[in-house]
Amino acid sequence: MRRKPEVRSQKPEWGTVLRILLASGFWLLASFPASAQNTYTLDQVLTRLGDAGKSFRSMQANLERTKVTVLVNDKYTDSGTVYFARSGRDPRIKIEINKPEEQRMLIDMGKALLYYPKLKQVQEYNLGKNQDKAEFMLIGFGQSKEDIEKVYNTALRGEETIDGRKTSILELKPKDPKASALFTSIQLWIDQERWIPIQIKTTEASRDYMIMKFTNIKMNVNLPASTFDLKLPKDVQKVKI
Repeated sequence: MRRKPEVRSQKPEWGTVLRILLASGFWLLASFPASAQNTYTLDQVLTRLGDAGKSFRSMQANLERTKVTVLVNDKYTDSGTVYFARSGRDPRIKIEINKPEEQRMLIDMGKALLYYPKLKQVQEYNLGKNQDKAEFMLIGFGQSKEDIEKVYNTALRGEETIDGRKTSILELKPKDPKASALFTSIQLWIDQERWIPIQIKTTEASRDYMIMKFTNIKMNVNLPASTFDLKLPKDVQKVKI
């Protein structure tokens, strides 16, 4: 009797995403079918999402990411904390993954840094003219209705209750073909009380997808400068991509 080949779990790889971001010049981020009678229209959801974004300064939340490889039915989940602050159009984003394996990502000062403590290696990406688009992974926090409609074709895909919160499911499909080569669609589960995403799902052309779920979301909190420090050891290996 033949043994099935062992399949390695597919960890979320931000490095690949960032390479395509730089090539395409677009910020993007999911697809999940849903059907329900809508309490709100598409225009109302986009307007309220944009209105909530007008007062956006920062956010902090617990993060759970699940990457699914459809062909082999493989699932990989990790968890940690996300921090996001913005002054003008310049984003500062830090993601700390703590379980099951430590990983850090920082977007700041026109650069993206991916730090792997176990390897003692940090990868550096120069965002260049795409600096203001680097918040693609947290779309729905702080963008205007016009920002979203400029880049995406939008649709409403019903409503769903998540952790006791009623949400509107907003689907975004990139208008640019280069962006579609990375993600064919993005879905945002928008909390109908606070009008911010509590879940984001990105679907790739291969049908593989990743779900990012946010809990304990704190909006417009004071994030000191030290929040966005990777605290790299002196002997870390630096690799420029």
